[in-house]
Amino acid sequence: MLPKRIEYSIRALVVLAGAAPQTVKAQDVADAQDIPAGYLYDLLADLRRADLVQVQRGTGGGYTLALPPASLTLGEIVRRLDGPGGNDPPPGIDLPPDRAIERLHSLWDRANRVRLDYLDAVTLADLINHAAH
Repeated sequence: MLPKRIEYSIRALVVLAGAAPQTVKAQDVADAQDIPAGYLYDLLADLRRADLVQVQRGTGGGYTLALPPASLTLGEIVRRLDGPGGNDPPPGIDLPPDRAIERLHSLWDRANRVRLDYLDAVTLADLINHAAH
């Protein structure tokens, strides 16, 4: 399961990918994906900082993808937004080192790598093409 922040970001990117190379206004993205506009502006700022979208200011401005949809995988999106570790486990209480805890973190890391590998096999173009069929 992906965090809502990542899911909404991918949903916004799908709208931009579907309109590429045209610019799309933030409100149109919010309306198309039923994302609260205020929250979407925060997500778009994160996406811009991650070099996933570009902003065109002024009349007729809006947002566009920074990369072609066929070259942008879901795994890459997750890494750019969450860092290379993806969704790291939440920090625990300061406990002495414990083999079970070390094992849990090892399992979590492996599960995260498998998840990212799976997401690396799907591009934004794949999502758009699948939705069109």
